[in-house]
Amino acid sequence: METIIWPAYINSQLTRKQGRKISKDECVKEPKNRELNSAAKKLNLNRKVEGNKSYPSSWWEKSGRIKVEHDMKSKQELIRVMAKQIRIARSKNKKK
Repeated sequence: METIIWPAYINSQLTRKQGRKISKDECVKEPKNRELNSAAKKLNLNRKVEGNKSYPSSWWEKSGRIKVEHDMKSKQELIRVMAKQIRIARSKNKKK
C-alpha cells in the first residue's frame, strides 16, 4: 500500500489540530523531509520524495512529503516506526 507521510505528522511542535498524528512523546522536533527519507531507507521501504509540496493546512510552507510503499497494518504504525528511526538517528548524531 502506498501512503503519503508529511513531516507535520511527527512534529512535536504541532498540535493534533495542526496535523500531528501521534503522541508528542513519540514525535521529534521539526522533522525534515531528508530525515523521513533516511528513516524509510533504514526500514527498506520503497519511497519517493516530493520536496516541493505543501501540507494543506500550512499551504505557504513547502515542507515536502514522502510517498512510501509499505505492508504494515496501518498508517499510524508506519508513522510511529519512522518517528522512532528519526529519534534513533538523532541520538546517534548527538553522541558523536
